[in-house]
Amino acid sequence: MANAIITIHLPSHRTRALQIEHNTAEAVEAYDANIGDYIQFLKDEAAKQHYTLKTDTNEFDAVYAIGNTDHDGKKAAHDWLDTQPDIWNWIP
Repeated sequence: MANAIITIHLPSHRTRALQIEHNTAEAVEAYDANIGDYIQFLKDEAAKQHYTLKTDTNEFDAVYAIGNTDHDGKKAAHDWLDTQPDIWNWIP
């Protein structure tokens, strides 16, 4: 079975995450200090589901893209990603 490749678009992710926190200086500092570990957390969790999680530096309207030739696989990956904490809920 082919599994999904989830690509997080880091500039878009950063923009969206900081908007949630009203672009405060504290949010910028917290995001920048924790994004690397957060992405590693997502990679580790994705691997448990046999997904591949990657990042890129593209800025799109979407925060992420899911590549898979199978519609059901894309939906499953999307549903899984929706169950993961966002960076603000993940930061200890």
